[in-house]
Amino acid sequence: MAEQDPTVLAYEQDVNTAYVADLTRRAGGYEIDDRTHWSPRISVGPLIGRVRMRYDGDEADDEFYVAETGADLDGIEVISWAAPAAASFYGKRYGEESGLKIRRRFAKGPQHAIGAYADEWIITPDGPEFSTPETSRTTAGPVAGDHAAGDPEGTTESSGAPGVVAGTEQELRTPRTSLKALLRTLQPEQYDLVAASPTASLTIQGHAGTGKTVVATHRAAWLTHTDRPDPLRHVALIGPTETWGRHIRPVIDELATPGSVTITSLPEVMRAIIGAPERRASSDDYLDAYSAQLGTTLARIVDTQRTADPGLTPARAYEVFLHTNKVSIPTARRTEFFAWRDTLPQTYDGALGDRKLWPLLAYLTVLLTPQSTYDHVIVDEAQDLRPLEWLILSHLNGGAWTLVGDTHQRRTSHTTRGWKDIRKLLGLSAWDEEVLLGGYRTTRSIIDFAACLLPGSAGHRAYDVLGAGEPPLILDAKALRRPVEDLAIEQAERLSAAHPKGTIAVISPLTREIAAYAQKKDWVEGADHYWSNAARRRFTLLTSEEARGLEFDAVVVVEPAAFKALAGDNGPLYTGLTRANLELVIIHARSLPPAMAMHLRKHPKGR
Repeated sequence: MAEQDPTVLAYEQDVNTAYVADLTRRAGGYEIDDRTHWSPRISVGPLIGRVRMRYDGDEADDEFYVAETGADLDGIEVISWAAPAAASFYGKRYGEESGLKIRRRFAKGPQHAIGAYADEWIITPDGPEFSTPETSRTTAGPVAGDHAAGDPEGTTESSGAPGVVAGTEQELRTPRTSLKALLRTLQPEQYDLVAASPTASLTIQGHAGTGKTVVATHRAAWLTHTDRPDPLRHVALIGPTETWGRHIRPVIDELATPGSVTITSLPEVMRAIIGAPERRASSDDYLDAYSAQLGTTLARIVDTQRTADPGLTPARAYEVFLHTNKVSIPTARRTEFFAWRDTLPQTYDGALGDRKLWPLLAYLTVLLTPQSTYDHVIVDEAQDLRPLEWLILSHLNGGAWTLVGDTHQRRTSHTTRGWKDIRKLLGLSAWDEEVLLGGYRTTRSIIDFAACLLPGSAGHRAYDVLGAGEPPLILDAKALRRPVEDLAIEQAERLSAAHPKGTIAVISPLTREIAAYAQKKDWVEGADHYWSNAARRRFTLLTSEEARGLEFDAVVVVEPAAFKALAGDNGPLYTGLTRANLELVIIHARSLPPAMAMHLRKHPKGR
């Protein structure tokens, strides 16, 4: 813990007390003409930091505080995290040449207090850090509000990784629940992507644990924030599942301008377009059900038929599709394509009940019916969208794109292979491509183990804030003469006891079998695949598909060989393994996938 000057700390705590009181008053409303009025989006919380800098042409330094919400405390300026000047506090591109002199970061103490501070000089110190009362610089040891005395949630100590914000490791080691706003430990590389130009399309490549979802959610909030020039009014934040949406919603509820960000998943986007009555699938998972060539075929049908029938409907266009021989499918695949098409429902209403046909029906609908458009579309887990789905979204976006994902984690061969292919589908001539390098969510032991499945992901994280961590625990159910389901429930219960305030997941293709076993052991299922027992132990039971975009303190992966894999690609299993932050358990009865078995032979020191 860095040495704390008690006078400086006391002064900053006094400012923070005044700030929190101001927020509380404003959040409580004010009266005019016997009516109470409320200021929108006031979240009560402590100051985040402080900046001193000299703008070009100024004769004196400017000082201001940074917080979630801006305020004016009798001449003491507090700006919000979304204000342009906040870039001097957060951004990695701000150095001495920008006029920045010093940053001060605050560690959160109990309730809404400040527990500690840390200063980062950008220039050679030129006198007192800030315009606070004269202080003695000889104080040593813990003082009031220091970590040892006040137990702040973050500390001023760094993990040792270059450029990592102080307190990040402590923040990341707190028990995992839903994703929350991370303004106090938003990393410089993350902030620069959050605050990138709203009018330029952007792709963000990041391997597991690099904070992609943090960037996606905070960018949605930043784009719509009223403290930013020309805030956007209608931003779509699209992720893989409804569970993902509930996981990230707290960030949007806290930071974004109310009503400005639509959180949804791609299935829900298509359901809303076509009014699908249910979710089930009966058709084959066939390549050209999602291909760009099918999109070209549908567009030609609509163009041709609408000339003769101005009132053309999606239902009528679907019927034409079922019988036309004029298709844009490559010759080598046409026989297979026609065979697949012959298996489809012969009516539009019948097709609505098959979710594998939703992309086809949704694209017909957007071609025929103008849709409401967004000012900006952000897609998390973008590597999993298929060509026809990108074509659908292109009709919903009236502005730029932010696409976030990891092309090494593709879950199906039906998706595009890289960002350039997506850019071509969206008709974009160019866009900014960025890479996240820091590892913020998963320990090095877990990510190194998972990398054996996707060699292209190995070594791409510049550092791991959580350190090495414990190696995965591998349990051979066959050697132990126990069912994998029994071991899975036992490990979930153990991990729940070890992380009483955290979250535990069991991830496997064998969810039905594990669920049936859990019921026999008196576990009860709740909402969102959540299971609990009388001892108040709990875990979430998910397939790899359902676990996308989520994170847990500890994860039990059951029967790795049962995960569906592409040819030479173990994306679904890799996703399951990398949902764990701190502990990973692998249970198997079948032989492990060859890449995993080879890794264990080379690194036999696992638990």
